[in-house]
Order: sequence, then structure tokens, then C-alpha cells
Amino acid sequence: MSDNPPGPHSASHTQHGHGDEIPSLNQKGEFVAIGSTSYVERLPDGVVIKTAWPGGDRARQRRREIATEAEIYDCLSEYPCLVRKKAWDPDEHALTLEDMPNGTLEDYLASHADVPLEQRNKWATEAVGCLQLLHGSGVVHCDVGPHNFLLDDRLRLKIIDFSGSSVEGSRTEISPGTRYAAPVPGGRSLQWTAPTTKTDLFSLGSTIYFIMTGKAPFAEFQSEDVQKMYSNHEFPDLAGIPHADLTRSCWSQEFESVDGLIPFLDV
Repeated sequence: MSDNPPGPHSASHTQHGHGDEIPSLNQKGEFVAIGSTSYVERLPDGVVIKTAWPGGDRARQRRREIATEAEIYDCLSEYPCLVRKKAWDPDEHALTLEDMPNGTLEDYLASHADVPLEQRNKWATEAVGCLQLLHGSGVVHCDVGPHNFLLDDRLRLKIIDFSGSSVEGSRTEISPGTRYAAPVPGGRSLQWTAPTTKTDLFSLGSTIYFIMTGKAPFAEFQSEDVQKMYSNHEFPDLAGIPHADLTRSCWSQEFESVDGLIPFLDV
């Protein structure tokens, strides 16, 4: 399950796999995020570089994951809802990306509680558009959340972190954080369930809830309690919250496709 690392290119998890040791690194710049798949640095020239962790039991898998991310950027980086890929080094397994000056959506809202509703509505629309692009291209993100959206200098959303994404139905070991993860029938781990567009849409609902309220769903409860409530189809009260119908449709997994959400944005 994904945790949220402390930096603008979260793209990785802050915990390391069981039995893995943190290897010594050939540090190139300022550390931005450190996780189980990769570590992210900001270079002096203003770009960020994401490098797969070397060594350890999952080294080969990590290299595959970051190579998949590079391929997704190759296919989609011309679109405005993704950051621009600057370079890919297949020998170093390092992906260089443009930096975003306003950091993650999660961090921005944590420090800007007075964001006007007009801007929040724009973010909701842009988040839907990001998933519409990914799903239309055969990509299921698998870790949608406010930690995986960056903000550019005009506060436009950019979705990031495709190292754990599923492409054309491929398996992945990445799953969203508890408050963004759809309940799985039979108590199985989402990590071992084939990802679908509907699981991304559930995460989108929780993300839009965060955008509108500034907090994660059921932030006041422990994770295990949230899992139980989700399994019982219990969700936060949406009375008076903008885009309540859209959020409710995501949580109920009413639609197979993000296209079903578009009419809610016109209300």
C-alpha cells in the first residue's frame, strides 16, 4: 500500500520492502522524496531526477517499474496534464522530469486553507481529465491521490508517479492509501487484485473530497476502521460539499468509465 512521501515528486513510497537495505547512493542533488521503488532529487538546474533503487531483492522489479513510467511519459507527455519528460537513462534507470514550483496538491491545500471554490472546481475538473486521458490510453494509475498531483506556476494539476501503474491490464503490486482504496470483495488485498478503471475512480472520489474539504475521507479514524466502513459501504457525509454527486458516484463505483462523470462537472 502506498504511503505519501514528503516531496513534490512522490512517485515512490516512504517505506522499504521487507528485508531490503537502503543502499549507498550516488547523490546528484537535493533529496525530494525517498521510497521503496525509487528516490527523487532536485538538481541545481531546476529539474528533478527519479532513480530506481539499486540492489536489494526487488532491484529488477524496480527497474521494470521505472522503465514503464518512462514509456508512459513517452506516449503522453505532450498532454498538459502530465509533467514534461526531459530525459531517460536506461543504464542508470533514471528519469529526468521538469519540476513543479507549487509542489503537491496535498501539501498546497495543507498550507492554503483559503483556496477559493472556483479554483477547487478547476482542480476537480482537471483531475477527471487526467484520468480520462490515462484510461483512454490503456493506463490505470493505481495510486490516485492528492500526493500524486503536482501544481505548476499557474496552479494547474499534473498527475505523476506511473511506476506502479498498470498498462493494458498488466499486474502491479501498487495500491492506494487506505482512504483512497476501493473495498475489495472477500477481504483480499487490493495489491493482488487486477487493477481496473473503477478502482481508480474510487480513488478519484476521495481525491475530489480532499480537494473540496482539505482533508482525507474519515481522517479522524484509524485505517483499519476506514477499511471496515468502506466494506460496509459507509462513507463520509457529503451534505453541503461541492461535487457531492460526483464523489458519491465514484465511491459507489457506479460507472465503468470516467466518461460517466463528465455530466456532473456541468452542474
